[in-house]
Amino acid sequence: MQMNLDKPSSEATGTSATLLSLFARSDAKDSLEKSTADHILNAIVLALEKGLQMTKQTIFTKLVGFGSDGASVMIGCKSGVSTCLKGEQPLLFTLHCMAHRLELGFKGIIGANSFMSTFTELLFAIYNFYHSSALNRENLKSSCAAAGVKFLAPSRDGGTRWLPHTMLALKKLWNIYPALMQHFEQLSIATGASVSTDSQAKAKGFLKKLSSKRTILLGLFVTDVVDTLHTVSLAIQSPCYSPGYIIKTLKSTLNTLQALTERPGHYLTSALKDESSFMGVPLSGKYDAVQLKADMKCLVDGLTAQLEVRLGENGSDEITSAMHFLSLHSWPHQTEDATFGNQDVALLQRHFGPILENCGVDASVVQTEWDLLKDVVYSLKAKVPPKEPEWVDVFKKAQDSCPNVLQLVDLLLSLPASSADCERGFSLTKVIKSDWRRRLRDTMVTDLMTIQLHSPEIADFDPTPFIFRWKGSCKCRLSLCSKSSSESYDEMESDDEMIDAF
Repeated sequence: MQMNLDKPSSEATGTSATLLSLFARSDAKDSLEKSTADHILNAIVLALEKGLQMTKQTIFTKLVGFGSDGASVMIGCKSGVSTCLKGEQPLLFTLHCMAHRLELGFKGIIGANSFMSTFTELLFAIYNFYHSSALNRENLKSSCAAAGVKFLAPSRDGGTRWLPHTMLALKKLWNIYPALMQHFEQLSIATGASVSTDSQAKAKGFLKKLSSKRTILLGLFVTDVVDTLHTVSLAIQSPCYSPGYIIKTLKSTLNTLQALTERPGHYLTSALKDESSFMGVPLSGKYDAVQLKADMKCLVDGLTAQLEVRLGENGSDEITSAMHFLSLHSWPHQTEDATFGNQDVALLQRHFGPILENCGVDASVVQTEWDLLKDVVYSLKAKVPPKEPEWVDVFKKAQDSCPNVLQLVDLLLSLPASSADCERGFSLTKVIKSDWRRRLRDTMVTDLMTIQLHSPEIADFDPTPFIFRWKGSCKCRLSLCSKSSSESYDEMESDDEMIDAF
């Protein structure tokens, strides 16, 4: 069992167990009086006792992983929730959400680097300039039409999707850059009552900053950096990747960022072809290649330092790094490394051995079964046509020959890499329990959230069994025909016939 938590507000709390898909009550006024570690821990235990019908002792016996954001009440070393849980289960694996750590590292360079701070403020000021004025948005639409670009409303550089949201704001800025400059120029020379003094002053400031050669070139470099980081952020938010693979990816990302200073990315390269103008707009100011490279190196070195601090702040990173073999697509060729994963499996076996033995696993044969499991994985990889196997396929083929090591793999697959699921749960709670629906009962909110989070996509959903179940659940409804519903459906040749039967 694994818990993946985020710090709750005074109105709501969220708890998820990946293997058991359990969510705590979304409105926890009765169970969570205060946002303190003791109250949060009691709410977690209460939710698990009710949802899983387990005793407190059984819960802590089965508990193997805990993930959360970086709030001190969650991961505090003295009295945080994770510390309290470790008091009950010393072998507990704790992890500060990778997505939060990446975001905090990026936020750290914004505060430490003067250009990043100025550029971020500029993005927010442009967003606020159009967000707070319908007139400015309409005028921007006209400028976009005149410039021949698609209208996109400027976005703020932060939001619920973290770095991907920042990337969206930067993309919009460069896509509508000619229209923005045209609109700012019109406002700066406008006379009379057609434009306010405040809007005109802001437009002149925007025009000056966005026509600066340094702002454009460094801004495009920042876009290349964010483009690299936002791809990693999306991978972290996906449940498909293990913590070990994410750690490995983040460390390789640091090398990619350093390479950007020597080999500019897509966005900056497009501007270096003609440094005197950008997208038809003349650039002002003296800014040569030496200054650009120095500023790029300063920014990347600062960001690398911030990320290295964040990557090294978790006490379980040795265990985390050992999980990289869970990503089957990253395995080396069979002939390249015959000892692949041996040390990692031995380390994980020593750490989680007592928990596995309590579940009836023979930990002494895990290392031997690991060699057999590698043969199974490589045989699946060698199939024709080639297809990257998934752990579901491995479990089906090796469950009889490697039951003990698969128990270890099953345990590791349940460990959290991020608290993105909880963030999605909180966002969904706000959508479901709005101001107009505040009287929804806790059970109804839980049911609606479960449907939204765990139901298949509309395109993959087959409603037929549920239609017949619904018709058969009410005695006053007429049956489709004299035969049973299932037999009637089997004889119908098309969906249209079934619909007509209603």
